[in-house]
Amino acid sequence: MLSFEAAGSEWKARGLAAALGLGLLAGCQAQPLYGSMSGASQSITVSEADSRVEQVVRNELVLGFGGEQQNGAYQLNLSVSSGLSGLLPGGLDNEFSAARTTVTATYVLKSTSTGETVKSGSRFADAQLDLPSQNFAQERAKLEAEDRAARQVAALVRADIAAALAR
Repeated sequence: MLSFEAAGSEWKARGLAAALGLGLLAGCQAQPLYGSMSGASQSITVSEADSRVEQVVRNELVLGFGGEQQNGAYQLNLSVSSGLSGLLPGGLDNEFSAARTTVTATYVLKSTSTGETVKSGSRFADAQLDLPSQNFAQERAKLEAEDRAARQVAALVRADIAAALAR
């Protein structure tokens, strides 16, 4: 067999593979995470926040849902709490030098038109932190750990809601 004949059959195989690949890709489709292309039918109004940590979670959710909605198709009632617990004893007088903050979000997603509960649940996230000896540094470390945990909780709630609305 001549070299140009082998090269020709190689091009045929490549062309066939490319055509098959394009055919498979034609079946793929992209769609918005929260429903149809018209955002009005899937808009979500998030309840007002009562605490700093709840405001962080609310802000993350509002941004994740595409912005503030006044009259959305769904109403998300959100309740967030946080707590701090010591983990590792250390330092003088056996004080805690490391801690964990836990942020818990309880939510109920309701249809605005029918009042029917679409999804409800509770999610939590932990964030570890070191507690230095200075008071101001301790307070900053606590706030930053709460913010990290709040962003994680918001991502979990957003994923739950996306799964519920995709059905």
